[in-house]
Amino acid sequence: MPLNDRHVRSLLQACKETHAEEIDCDEFHAAMAEYAEACAEKRPISGAFAKVVEHERLCANCAEECRTLVEILGGVGRGA
Repeated sequence: MPLNDRHVRSLLQACKETHAEEIDCDEFHAAMAEYAEACAEKRPISGAFAKVVEHERLCANCAEECRTLVEILGGVGRGA
């Protein structure tokens, strides 16, 4: 499948945003519960979660999973 301009731009952007020290999806999932609780409770996100925040921004699958968990936790906190 040949790449179109949108694909090439997306790949170049991903390369530009790649850092020497990143976490992978497994590491994100290991921290996701604590991070999602903080998000659901609207607590400030500490610097300890910097790599988690960055992974969430770059990984659509993990971001969607985390967003769902935050919504669930937010509903539990409201007595839903």
